[in-house]
Amino acid sequence: MEEPTKNLQVPASIYERAEAIASKRACSAESVMLDALSLYFCELPATELEPEALQALADEQLWALVHRRLTPKQDARLRDLLDLGNQGRIHSQDEGELAQLVAMVDQQMVLRSKALVLLQRRGHDIDLYFDSVV
Repeated sequence: MEEPTKNLQVPASIYERAEAIASKRACSAESVMLDALSLYFCELPATELEPEALQALADEQLWALVHRRLTPKQDARLRDLLDLGNQGRIHSQDEGELAQLVAMVDQQMVLRSKALVLLQRRGHDIDLYFDSVV
């Protein structure tokens, strides 16, 4: 079954930038925008995005990856599980879920770090990112 979709109006300047990126990648502007939105809002796919694959991403996609965080539901669950663990009350079935969430955070941290290195090499001032998260 195909997932339902929603229409989204974007400014022409953003669409034109997506078209420029798409022409370099031999794909559609829509797929470029969907990739960027997926990087920012979705969980990592089962076939996790490997750090080596970041080279092929456009700067905007790298920035989306840099700003990506756990979903609010995942973050709340992680905090709950960590609290239970700190209190010594975590159940064995929850330990696997905790390990999975911690691994997801670790993977995001590695990808964020690699993306920042690439962005810096491409001439971006990444200090602005660090100033905004402090």
